[in-house]
Amino acid sequence: MNFYLTASDGSRILLPMNPERITAQTEGKMQTFEVINLGDIELPRGIVPARISWESFFPGAARKNAVFVKSWQDPKTLVGLISLWRRNNTKVRLLVTETPLNLDCYIASFEHTWGGGYGDCQYRIELVEARELAVYTDAEKQRQSAVQKAAAKRSAPPAPKTYTVKPGDSLWVIAKKTLGDGSRWKEIYNKNKNIIGPDPNKIYPGQVLRIA
Repeated sequence: MNFYLTASDGSRILLPMNPERITAQTEGKMQTFEVINLGDIELPRGIVPARISWESFFPGAARKNAVFVKSWQDPKTLVGLISLWRRNNTKVRLLVTETPLNLDCYIASFEHTWGGGYGDCQYRIELVEARELAVYTDAEKQRQSAVQKAAAKRSAPPAPKTYTVKPGDSLWVIAKKTLGDGSRWKEIYNKNKNIIGPDPNKIYPGQVLRIA
């Protein structure tokens, strides 16, 4: 199992020492409503970004050739790079091989202390899952809605070319069935005046009306 932290600029850390334990905190964000006679009801309100944390140490130069050290780097270099990422809110990719952990994160906190006769650096790190946040103005929302409606309209199945009137039908009902909008009944009437006649309310079963 290897722990990798990789920034977008290509800089990467392979932890020289695996932590004994890693904690991944995931949960659904809940909102509580108090309902008379029923008590509290909790409803989901989205997902809370995952938080991953662990404690370990960066071995000093005196341990660089120890069998438990994977890829030794100067602890000062590692501390400096992680501190820079945290200070600049750099997005990093956390990959822990042999586990499902493979996600973009920000460094929420990084604590470290120096001690011992080996030059080791004890540290604790907490990462928070990176989520994209999109904020739109009212005008942008309207444009986005218009684009979505246009896309839905393009993907809608074509209206049938003809329709045979059934008992109980009206032009409004036929427009609702064939065009998806009863208020478009005049379109059907205008295309079929020679069949329906001057009164749009007088249609009869068996008549074949042109729709498109």
